[in-house]
Amino acid sequence: MARTFGPRLASLVHEELWIAALDTHGRVRETRLLARGSDDALYVGRSTVLRTALDMAAHSFVLAHNHPSGDPTPTRDDEAMTLELRHLAAELHVPFKAHVIVTPSGRYAAVHE
Repeated sequence: MARTFGPRLASLVHEELWIAALDTHGRVRETRLLARGSDDALYVGRSTVLRTALDMAAHSFVLAHNHPSGDPTPTRDDEAMTLELRHLAAELHVPFKAHVIVTPSGRYAAVHE
């Protein structure tokens, strides 16, 4: 997913969170912007993420966002959101496959992989 979202997010000076709906073969079928934030934070409600995944008819989904600071280390908020969404998505039978953080230098990290 870093290859998919890296070019789109790497040069931004603010954070953005994107969702990719995957088909039954794990291929990206559609992407959408979920939230735009400041240079070091953004917020999106869990219900917004899940509603969007369902609206996109995702078999499963991934999230990607950027850290303009260049440090791909997940924050506590990144980790908490990922864990909560994994649980909620499982209850809806729409698996949350990955959450990737990309940076301007091309470095990336996966949250709870």
